[in-house]
Amino acid sequence: MNANLEADISYLKQVAEQGQKAPLRGGEHGMIWGGMFTASALYAYAVLTGSIELQPWTIAVAFIIPMPIGVLLTLFLVKSTGSLSFGNKTSAAAWNAVGIIIGVLYASVMTAKALGLLSLSATAAFGALQVTIFALYAVAYSTTAQVSQDRRQYLFAGTAVAASLGSLFTIGTYEIFLVMAAGIFASAVIPGFLTRSK
Repeated sequence: MNANLEADISYLKQVAEQGQKAPLRGGEHGMIWGGMFTASALYAYAVLTGSIELQPWTIAVAFIIPMPIGVLLTLFLVKSTGSLSFGNKTSAAAWNAVGIIIGVLYASVMTAKALGLLSLSATAAFGALQVTIFALYAVAYSTTAQVSQDRRQYLFAGTAVAASLGSLFTIGTYEIFLVMAAGIFASAVIPGFLTRSK
């Protein structure tokens, strides 16, 4: 066996060991984003059902405000973390992809609705997005579980699938916001708390 091949095998072995042995961290991102959007979903439900007597347009504000706050806090957290293990890097890559896809989907739907290019009602369009987003959560958690060997991640993938199905069956109702709040709390806040950096 030549030296280059031995070096490659040694490197791959190190990568695999890093993914298996290093604990996942960075759950603060899930706590921050999840916490803010859980609150936004509960606020939306409260406004729509009349529990809070404010104008419905404030719901859009409740979902927009967390975005710049989340981006700033995420940038701060990324700068403050050191080098990541292979498992953590893979998890970060999966979740970055989820974040980008969510941003593109929402921006596209909002733009298309504003320009009159989308025949779906806003209720159906945003309901379908919610179904898709939780499905993406499940993929990210499954990927993280496989690479890190952290079996708890499969449980979080399961809660995301349940939230996706719950969203599907509540499209067009106010209860979709309760499903959103419960799904985000179970699939972002709790996992975030459990995998936060020590």
